[in-house]
Amino acid sequence: MLLVETHVSGQDKIVLQNYREALVRELDQVKTSPDDFYLIIDIPSKQIHLKAQGNVLRTCAILSLSPIEERHTYNYRFVNRIDPISVEPGNANLRLRGRLFPLDFSRRLIEGPRHRSRLYFAPNLVIRADGVSTGATPHITLSPVDIKALGSALRPGNIAIFIPHVEANH
Repeated sequence: MLLVETHVSGQDKIVLQNYREALVRELDQVKTSPDDFYLIIDIPSKQIHLKAQGNVLRTCAILSLSPIEERHTYNYRFVNRIDPISVEPGNANLRLRGRLFPLDFSRRLIEGPRHRSRLYFAPNLVIRADGVSTGATPHITLSPVDIKALGSALRPGNIAIFIPHVEANH
């Protein structure tokens, strides 16, 4: 009889516990709000998944992120999408009459800005496109196209299940 001893380090146990906790939270989300979109922010794999009813609708690559203090799986709540826009004054004689223009407007008018939108979560997390300062607030940077897609799907109150990266203790 051959006995194989497997050794799981303390760090690996924490990582596995975080993924298990994320699955439990996702199952709870699907049971309580089956029609809502939600995010899985998977820091170890550097991806964000937009999901509904357990199905992956979109996967976004994380380009960069600031240090985030969470060491265990955590739920963030989506608060608001902020699009930096400029309101053109309304006037019956103007062709564009009070439409909202993106601050990064050039050439053809698009439906809302792509390059500078930010998604705010409580408590204290911002998902942003590159080049937008968030000050001391922890942030995750995605491509402008991914920001636009996530911002279109999420509504205030939707959750983001955050799976942190656990650093090895030296």
